[in-house]
Formats: sequence, C-alpha cells, structure tokens
Amino acid sequence: MIGNDIVDLAQARQDSNWRRKGFLDKIFTPHEQQLIHDATDPDRMVWLLWSMKESTYKLAVRKTKNRTFAPVKIVCSLNGAIESTAEGVVFYGDNYQTSSSITAQYIATIAFSANTNPAYSQVIIPFETMSYEAHHELLSRKIKHHGSALFQTPEHEIHIDKDSLGIPVLAIGHSATAPISISHHGHYGSYVIGLE
Repeated sequence: MIGNDIVDLAQARQDSNWRRKGFLDKIFTPHEQQLIHDATDPDRMVWLLWSMKESTYKLAVRKTKNRTFAPVKIVCSLNGAIESTAEGVVFYGDNYQTSSSITAQYIATIAFSANTNPAYSQVIIPFETMSYEAHHELLSRKIKHHGSALFQTPEHEIHIDKDSLGIPVLAIGHSATAPISISHHGHYGSYVIGLE
C-alpha cells in the first residue's frame, strides 16, 4: 500500500501564511515546530512535513478506512535530509516510512508501511494551467498510458475506479486492480502506482 502527496512550493507561498498566529500549533507537534524553527529554509521544512503528513494520511485511510484527519496527531521525524531528498518516519496509529523528492518547484512524498520496501512507479507531471478539470484529464490520460505499459494491457482496459470511501484504485482489465495514489497542487500533479 502507498500514499502520495505533492506540494507546489510557489502555490503554497501564495496561498498559505504558515507564520500566522496558531497555524503551526494546529498542524505540527512541538518537535516538528522545532524542526521548522531550526531549519535553514523554514518554508521548505513546513511543506516537507506537511507532505509527509498528507501522504501518510492517504495510506492510513487505505489501511484503516478511517477518514478522520487530525494533522497534529500525525507525528513526523526525519531520518535524513539532503538538498534533494528526505527520508522520514511517521507515526499515525502505526509506523510508516516516507521518501520525499525535493526540488526548487515542488516537494513530492511517498508513504509506505514501516519495514517494507514496496515496488512502485511514481510520475510527476507539470501542468500548464490551473484548471482542475484539465489536471484531472491529463492525469487520467497519463495514468492509462503508464498503466498500459506497466501491466502490458491495452489502454482501453485501464481505468481509475474508486472504492466506497472514494479511494482510487487502478482497474486493469476486468478483474485485476493495483493501488494508486493521486495528488495535485498548483502546477504539479503526481501519481504512484503500486506494483505489489
């Protein structure tokens, strides 16, 4: 199982003032707030931790079917971070691991169960417009094409279904499925297909 999140850093700067009174207390634990305050780039640390929380939440919902979102109860710690990647551990009713790709434009994070090494395929897509409908259409086309290549199945037999909680699943042919996590923010989209 997998979870996925992407943060467009320019869009986050435009839309969110994380420095406003009370914001950090609602979202981040005292330890996470210390990581933010100690960071050489606090903005990037805020959105890295947010992406870790969001991707883990998506995975936890898949596992538990509980959609209660309480970000301060999703507890993040970093195992290692360099300029372009970060590895973390997240606790949210269970232990999870995260792997993040960091660029000047976005932070993309994948979450998976602790002590596993899942097989997956991740794709980041830049969008030319801010239209949700255009994002959805482009993501759908890319997923069908990518899924067709991964599973050696004709594109017309690949489609995205949702379970009773609205969680996406990649339908392959008439009977097979694969986990998929889809995220988009600002000018970027990301999806991860589980190959388990």
